[in-house]
Amino acid sequence: MFRTKVNTQLLPLKMCFFLLFASFGPTIGFLPTIARQLGYSITTYGATMMFMSVVSTILVPLSGVVVDKFRIKKPLFLVVIFGTGVVSICFLFVPKAPVDAAMTEIKCDAETTTMTVFNENSNNNNLQTTSNVTYYTVANHTSGDELITCKLKCQYTELCGAGHAIINNPKNQSDLSDLWTRTINENQNKYDHIDLTLKPRDVEQTEQIANSYVFQVMSVQINGTQILSPTCRCHLKTFCHIANCSNDKIMEVATVTTYRGNVLNLYQFWIFFALVATYWACITISSTLINPICLDALGDRSAEDFGKQKCWASIGWGGFSIFIGWLVDVFSFDKKDKNYSPVFYSSILVTALNFGVVNRIKVVETNKSEGRWKNMCGLFTKHYMISFCIWSIFNTLFHTIVTHFLFWYMEDLVSANDDHSQRAWLKTLQGLAQGIQCFSGEIPFFFWSGWIIRKMGYGNCMTLVLAAMAVRMYLYTVIWNPVWIIAIELLNGVSYALGYSVKMSYAKMLSPPDTLNTVIGFIGFFDCIGESIGSLLGGYLFDTYGGVWSFRFFSYMSVLMCFLSVVTNYFGLTKESITSKDNTESTNTDLKITNNNTDKKM
Repeated sequence: MFRTKVNTQLLPLKMCFFLLFASFGPTIGFLPTIARQLGYSITTYGATMMFMSVVSTILVPLSGVVVDKFRIKKPLFLVVIFGTGVVSICFLFVPKAPVDAAMTEIKCDAETTTMTVFNENSNNNNLQTTSNVTYYTVANHTSGDELITCKLKCQYTELCGAGHAIINNPKNQSDLSDLWTRTINENQNKYDHIDLTLKPRDVEQTEQIANSYVFQVMSVQINGTQILSPTCRCHLKTFCHIANCSNDKIMEVATVTTYRGNVLNLYQFWIFFALVATYWACITISSTLINPICLDALGDRSAEDFGKQKCWASIGWGGFSIFIGWLVDVFSFDKKDKNYSPVFYSSILVTALNFGVVNRIKVVETNKSEGRWKNMCGLFTKHYMISFCIWSIFNTLFHTIVTHFLFWYMEDLVSANDDHSQRAWLKTLQGLAQGIQCFSGEIPFFFWSGWIIRKMGYGNCMTLVLAAMAVRMYLYTVIWNPVWIIAIELLNGVSYALGYSVKMSYAKMLSPPDTLNTVIGFIGFFDCIGESIGSLLGGYLFDTYGGVWSFRFFSYMSVLMCFLSVVTNYFGLTKESITSKDNTESTNTDLKITNNNTDKKM
């Protein structure tokens, strides 16, 4: 029989990795689509996450310095975990941004009356279609005899220009301008309701030009008076908002999903912003602290075994992402908006369990060393540390692009395909994509990262990570069915898991004695620089040029950095191991400081 040897001392650590990332994995994954459903544009979301990166830039090195100086690693870890659960409760009550109905134009002339809906949503723009004229199927599920009724609230408009006399002609039963004028004169209101009735066969192939949809009006009813095949002997043009419509497709086109005003004037935005900032601060500090806790617990085998512990984070993130994504679709069946409450309820439950697990972890607090800052300053002036920090910035930048904008891009693909089945199970598909990232990508590479690093070396692994990321982002741009993204996410193992293991192991190897938390904190500082650049630049490029060209731009950038990494390795600017000379210098520095302090005391 086979025997499995389990290190019981590391079991709470594995459970902590699992529960910690299971709690905020689905929240981070679905946060872009949550922001979109709340009514915020991709530029607003990118700018928001850029600020979150600035918060992380301050908190990551600060938390490392604080726990090294005051030795409060475990108490601080418990506080931020508790904060994550509290913010998850508050997320359930975030209000949506106020969005209005799309502008609709009613035009009537001597031949016909048309209704033009101006679609202000940006779904099609993000895909960068090459044609400016498409055709939109409005009511293919409606029987040919059934009429579509839309109720509009229209603005008062002058007819025929100033000074032109309007002559009422009751005999002309199809003249809309006469009826319109009589209604305005009778009510003297700036706004009036108009009922429009449309036949499906006239709108099944509706022409779309420059994000506007033109529908031919078959009948008009104003205050109970109906006109069939309406025309206007006097030109009529007015703007309206659709109050409701019997056809879901027309309502989808006429509904503005994104707030285009100044979000800084919205209290709804500031509630959302404050909660995201608090949540991001908590997960940033907890993610920063769990790594040195793990490395200290592993001791000398940190480079070999860190990935084996970290893979449990991928199990928690991937497993819960699949499950929670499925729950979101189940709870949102036959609903216009997705119900994201399972995301936050699961986070609350898992956080409560993790709070008890952390209490069982034996945390190794840092010994006080008065020579710590001198060693730190010397380390960050070394050429191999500078090149490592630059690599870390760009590695995090590319990973940020995928994390923040991939799900947004998937929703654009589904909207372009106009597939109802894909839309109904989109959250399940997105959760499955995260599951593949973790189970088929991250876990194998976290588990074997120590062996890969030992065989290939740190420098070659850094190059491989950038190359995999370039291929991954380029593949996003050559598919139209979002299901293929599941296969592409297999590259997450090389582009993220291997890179993360390299980063932590390399930092552990380079850290002078008693400075691991601080070094990891400052590495996190450079990560946050990359994250802030990626959030802001990515939000602007995706909103301006669309997902296809944005992913290609970052793919080409990754190819360039991959080439520079090859050059760096060729000239030996990457350190593969700590020599005995380095250890001797560090030890002598500590001994010298200790002896000086002893002399002062005597």
